Amino acid sequence: MRISSADDPQFNALLRIYSQALPPSECKSEDALRRMIAQPEYIFLAAVDDSTVVGFSICTTLLDSDAALLEYIAIDAARRGSGLGADLFRATASQPQLHGRPLLIEVDAEVTHGADPELLTRRKAFYCRLGCRQIEGLTYRMPPVSSARPPLMDLFVYGDKLPGSITKPRLRAWLTSCYTQVYGMSESDPRINTMLNHMPETIRLI
Repeated sequence: MRISSADDPQFNALLRIYSQALPPSECKSEDALRRMIAQPEYIFLAAVDDSTVVGFSICTTLLDSDAALLEYIAIDAARRGSGLGADLFRATASQPQLHGRPLLIEVDAEVTHGADPELLTRRKAFYCRLGCRQIEGLTYRMPPVSSARPPLMDLFVYGDKLPGSITKPRLRAWLTSCYTQVYGMSESDPRINTMLNHMPETIRLI
């Protein structure tokens, strides 16, 4: 079900899972989430079982590109491994607002320092099973959203009839939209060039 307002009772249940399931380095503040849900480009979905919120996703259309970003997805710890995550991902990707848009997914890189490598491998395999494809050679640098530094990430793409490759200018548009719209950074943020300088003009989706 879609949560349309921070006044919706399900929003507080979403916040509980959000704070428990996600690392602090990747969590925005509650005030930021309240501002996000009020913006029409954002979609907040809740997975509900017997009137109880057991998972959620947050995604947004990127207004200055042809893509969308899956910003967060999480399932309550007691319900993981039941297929709910895959169902929630598919429900998110099938939202009419996202029709025809490649869906970008930020995934912790398997080299993340201090993280459980088995967990990181399982997370990457989860997206691969769903048909997501990784942008080859890109080390994604997520801007900080808290006092903790976020890990290095891989960027995956999901969508119907994805091409085998994308152009470097198209990837630049995706990254710039993420930086400016989602994280409030400048379009000339030097990290964008850092990510792209070594990339070829045609980039494979693998």
